[in-house]
Amino acid sequence: MFHSFGATNARRSLIHTPKPMIKILLADDHTAIRQRLKQILLDEFPFSKIEEVADGDGLLRQALTEEWDLVIADMIMPAVSGLEALRHIRMSHPHLPVLLLSIYCDEDYASHAIRAGASAYLCKEVAYEELVGTVQRLIV
Repeated sequence: MFHSFGATNARRSLIHTPKPMIKILLADDHTAIRQRLKQILLDEFPFSKIEEVADGDGLLRQALTEEWDLVIADMIMPAVSGLEALRHIRMSHPHLPVLLLSIYCDEDYASHAIRAGASAYLCKEVAYEELVGTVQRLIV
């Protein structure tokens, strides 16, 4: 006699299994952009811990002293640029996914970021629309 109890239980346990918490470090010198990105991330990844920093110094301090699942950073910030911070992060955390953002949509900027070690690059013009899909690909 066939019972579907096992399949039903397995399906129920998948539905009730909480998503794992992901730790994201978000660095941008524009408060409004940070807040908007954070809200998009929390809407899609409600079990996330998202820490915000406003400049490259804060980015380096946090990235190098705590464990993160993902770093999202503006390419150009005061003090230390996101690109320079990326170089330091790569030395100590070579496998940490780092997504760089920029107002520059030119392909040269994206190529430069990827060559420097960025896991992905998004132009801020499309970042809000493409952020969730990019983050999902990076944290899998």
